[in-house]
Amino acid sequence: MTDELSAARLKIDSLDRRLAVLLSRRFALAVPLRGLKKQLTDRAREKKVLANAAAAGKKAYAASTRAVFTEIIRQAKKLQGGK
Repeated sequence: MTDELSAARLKIDSLDRRLAVLLSRRFALAVPLRGLKKQLTDRAREKKVLANAAAAGKKAYAASTRAVFTEIIRQAKKLQGGK
C-alpha cells in the first residue's frame, strides 16, 4: 500500500468516526420526536431535509448525498418505531 493511499485512508477513517458521532447525536434527537408527531412520515419535512443536505455538499455529489440522507431518514423512522 502506498503512503498516499494510507494517508487518504486515515483521513477517511477519521471522517467516518466523526460521522458516526454526528449520526448518533441526530438519532438521539429524532427518537423522542415520535411522541410529538401526529404521524411518523412527514413527506414535506423529508423533502426539505433532502434538499438541504444536497445543497450543503458539492453539486457533483448531490445525488449520493440524497441517497445517504434517504437512508438516514429511514433509519430514524425505524428507531421511532416505524418500519
